[in-house]
Amino acid sequence: MYGFELFLWLVLVVGTILALLVLPITLVVMMAKVLRQQRDLADQVYGILRAVREEMRRARQLIEQAVGPKTPPSPPAPEREQPATRPAEAPLVITPEIMAPPPIPPTPVEVPTRTPSRLETAAKEILGRIWNWLVVGEEHRPVGVSMEFAIASTWLLRIGVVILVMAIGFFLKFSVERGIVPPLGRVALSILFGAGMLVAGIHMLGKKYHAFAQGLIGAGIAALYFSVFAAFHWYHLIQDLATPLGTVPALAIAFVLMVLITVGAGGIAVRANSMAVAILGILGGYCTPIMLRTGVVDFVGLFGYVLLLGAGVLGISYKKNWHLLNYLSFILTYGLFFGAMDAKPYQVEHFWQVMPFLTGFFVLFSTIVFLFNLVNRTKSTLLEPIGLLVNAGIYFVVGYQLIEEFAVHKGLAEPGFGNRWVAVLTLGLAAFYVAHVWYFLVRRLLDRELLFSFIGLSAFFLAVTVPLVLSREWITVSWAIQALVMLWIAGKLNSEFLRHLAYVLYLIVIARFCFLDLPHQYGRGMPRPADLPLADYLWQMVERLVAFGIPIGSMAGAFRLLKSPLATSGLTLEKANDMAVWIRQRWAVRLAVIGTIAMLFLFLHLELNRTFLYLYPPMRLPILSVLWVVLCVFLVYEYVARPSAALLAVLVLAVAAVVVKLFVFDLPAWAVRGDLYYAGEYSLRDMAMRLVDFGAIIAMLYFGFALLSGDVRARAAGRFLGGAALALLFIFLTLEVKTFLTCFAEGLQPGGVSILWSLFAIGLLLPGIWKDLRALRYAALALFAVVAAKVFFFDLANLEQMYRIIAFFVLGGLVLSGSFIYLKYQRAFTIRNASPEDK
Repeated sequence: MYGFELFLWLVLVVGTILALLVLPITLVVMMAKVLRQQRDLADQVYGILRAVREEMRRARQLIEQAVGPKTPPSPPAPEREQPATRPAEAPLVITPEIMAPPPIPPTPVEVPTRTPSRLETAAKEILGRIWNWLVVGEEHRPVGVSMEFAIASTWLLRIGVVILVMAIGFFLKFSVERGIVPPLGRVALSILFGAGMLVAGIHMLGKKYHAFAQGLIGAGIAALYFSVFAAFHWYHLIQDLATPLGTVPALAIAFVLMVLITVGAGGIAVRANSMAVAILGILGGYCTPIMLRTGVVDFVGLFGYVLLLGAGVLGISYKKNWHLLNYLSFILTYGLFFGAMDAKPYQVEHFWQVMPFLTGFFVLFSTIVFLFNLVNRTKSTLLEPIGLLVNAGIYFVVGYQLIEEFAVHKGLAEPGFGNRWVAVLTLGLAAFYVAHVWYFLVRRLLDRELLFSFIGLSAFFLAVTVPLVLSREWITVSWAIQALVMLWIAGKLNSEFLRHLAYVLYLIVIARFCFLDLPHQYGRGMPRPADLPLADYLWQMVERLVAFGIPIGSMAGAFRLLKSPLATSGLTLEKANDMAVWIRQRWAVRLAVIGTIAMLFLFLHLELNRTFLYLYPPMRLPILSVLWVVLCVFLVYEYVARPSAALLAVLVLAVAAVVVKLFVFDLPAWAVRGDLYYAGEYSLRDMAMRLVDFGAIIAMLYFGFALLSGDVRARAAGRFLGGAALALLFIFLTLEVKTFLTCFAEGLQPGGVSILWSLFAIGLLLPGIWKDLRALRYAALALFAVVAAKVFFFDLANLEQMYRIIAFFVLGGLVLSGSFIYLKYQRAFTIRNASPEDK
């Protein structure tokens, strides 16, 4: 009795778990579709109401135009006496109210009823049939039969069959314990009893007691299962029979007998179109090892027997779409598997006895899920993908644990590093589902849900294989290659679903690249480059180039594939099997470009920073500025080719970032002082590095100004770039001249800076006059004013006598030059001032 109670509890627990998995997912999908349909319906109603309101307004205008403007009524005429005759009828006065059509009562807007999708309808219908069978024993309650009769007759029959099967098991067990009947007699009585019930049930099929006949057949099949199992595992009668034969093993004979019983039960169930017969027979088969357990470790015998039962269910599913039978077999098979693994108990030495059968269970139930749909070319429902997912999940989790434990035990891997052996499992699963995809494409099978499930599972297990086989540095590389190959295959198959899977994988690649790989490789925890020999550093640099270059190249390849699609192959995916487009191809192309540039820029920035810090530290900051300048020039070219407000905003942000880098990082690194000169000795090398840094940025700013100032939409940005270029040039010259004079001619330093500013003011004044740029002229005049104030309030007090004389001569000449320039172009200024528009 304990075995049967354990069986009932197992069925209850597993059934509850399955319900908790299936029902929430089904409800979420249904609610999502209901909400979407409600939103569409509300939009339709609003559109109809707007159209009705517009039509009423137009009708009112037409009526007013037809009637004309209202005229005031004329005064009444004086009354005259009339003969006493029948009073004349009052004349009919036509008014707008009379001309207006009678009010039409508003017709209620017919709200279209929501049509459930095929997935919802099919899944709901299947679950309804399963529920009806569980309650009344039929997928549809017969017409004219009360619910009370259907439930009572069904459940009394089921309980009776279960009690009868248990009685047979208890009889066999009692006979063993007491030795009442010899083993051969016990098995013979069980076979006769089962065969008798089987014959009686077959004779009554299709007649008045059809339901009772199904119960007898199920009990007879269960009794035959009991008999064979007891003869082999308990009494060893089959071993005694196989001994004289010599070459035929007892296990083979037992399996043949089990095959005959399984085939017979399936044939009767299919022939009689009775799911009850199949379920009762399967239940009897699965109860056999529970009732007659021996406590001996025999995984091969038990799992082989269970696999044979599953093969019988597979044969039935070829002809009948009995979901309840499939689910029941799935629950009982894995229930017996986990029960045996826990009770035997399992040891690592049993790996090769267990793992092949676990694989057999996985393949078996993966096929049972969709076999009927495949053979009869019927569309799947939501239940089939869920079944595939649950089956694959159980196999992967259990197989992972078994393989890792076996690898560690055999010394093939250390604890925590046995994952590479698990890669055999994940690669096998990926190949298994890829074969399904290939078969669907070759046979032109139209079942989008199943095909999506196969593609998704194959992509998942292939992606999972990568971190199991490779070290963390190469995971992103492998996923990037996989994403590119997946995108190429999507182009060949013309598959939107596979293309979107590639998009998802690319998002994972970008996330790992930016948030895991770059911080791990260039973070603070890495060894200092100065501590490594040159050869070692160069080898590590090559590894980094490969590890980061392949994901960047994969992103660039994705851009190429998306921009110039390949010709499709013969195995193109049918549109009915594909999904709708979520991400348009032109957006995918843009995102690929952005991703490629961003990844390349981040890698080069970090790599150049580390490499030049190791090879030549003074060049580190200028080379990074050059990299930023190249990015800004690229953005300028892109804007000129494809003007866009968003691209212009990105360009301005990039330029601002370059300037911030210069003032926040570069100038402090060169030890600029608060009084605007560099501390320390003056070095031509440092001056050259600063020239490269400032010069590259200034050249980029002028380049942007030259290209953007002619564009009306970007004129403000162009002027901003031009002003920034002049400001940086002024700062650079001031810092260099002041530092040089401080080191080599300190007494001339104040006057030398004033001379420089005056020359710069003249340099602004000349193009301001030639190009008629008022902003430059005003800047030049302002700078002259600053120079004058500096000379009289600062230079006089700080210059030595000789330097003061030289400086004032030069400054005087420069200021006079500015005045001369204005006088020379006096006529031009007069014309411009007279013009209505002064630029």
